[in-house]
Amino acid sequence: MTDLVYKGFKENGDAFSVATLIYARLRRVAGRIIDVMYLVQNKDYAQYVVELAQAENDAELGRHAARLNALIIAEREPSFAVIQEEIAKIVQNEVEVTEDEIYKAQVSHHYIGALR
Repeated sequence: MTDLVYKGFKENGDAFSVATLIYARLRRVAGRIIDVMYLVQNKDYAQYVVELAQAENDAELGRHAARLNALIIAEREPSFAVIQEEIAKIVQNEVEVTEDEIYKAQVSHHYIGALR
């Protein structure tokens, strides 16, 4: 569990530092407080904070919002090399699925007792 929490900081150090700058400036300019840890983990919330920061019409806040928006866009659009690696993994690990596995997968989604 702790590995999942700290993994966001290791991979998104730039996003965390920009988010803390936005936090400080947004609090000073508009009196608004954001959750920096949640921002680093949730891209939709990060996009909301970018829109919130841009709506304040503050030059410094706008620069930080632009940096964060660039990081969000870079995170959402994987590079060609990453896509090629994923395809290679799928092709390498391709295994035939049996009829029994298909049936088990379908039943778990339809049977309400599987939810309990």
